[in-house]
Amino acid sequence: MFQTGDFYSDCISPLYYEGSVQESIHRFKFNGSQWYHRTYGPILAACINEHYAERYDIISWVPVSKHRLRQRGYDQAKLLALSTAKALDVTPMATLSKAKNVAAQSSLGGKDQRKANISGAYQCLDATLVAGKRVLLIDDVVTTGATLSESARCLLMAGAEEVLCATLARTTAQEKV
Repeated sequence: MFQTGDFYSDCISPLYYEGSVQESIHRFKFNGSQWYHRTYGPILAACINEHYAERYDIISWVPVSKHRLRQRGYDQAKLLALSTAKALDVTPMATLSKAKNVAAQSSLGGKDQRKANISGAYQCLDATLVAGKRVLLIDDVVTTGATLSESARCLLMAGAEEVLCATLARTTAQEKV
């Protein structure tokens, strides 16, 4: 999926964010069920193998803020990336930090509001790690794509050649792969 104005080349997701999938991801993300990553990782890895085999050099993730990490006790996107990378037999790499704590994207309305909220929230940790590389960025859910787009923008500004995205699930407004 490529949308005008987005900074990532493509985004794949094996699941729709609805019904029992949504409930399961909520437990993973908000209710301490961090071990769910052991099931989710291989599911996402299979989708990545099918659509992105040999199209990326680095696997990374969209990090949570330090504030959310303290609240939640873990970073669900990092756990998902670690489990996915393990299933793909590659080593994931931290490439971004969340420089500022912003309102939860899920608490906001449409794409414009979410895009404005997340603008400037991320920083590249080390430009030399991503320079000239094709980065596969992992997150749990894509709704409007604003978070992925802002994260990808930071990586591209740091010199990444391309940013591909993979999420466990997407809202039905997004096309499922």
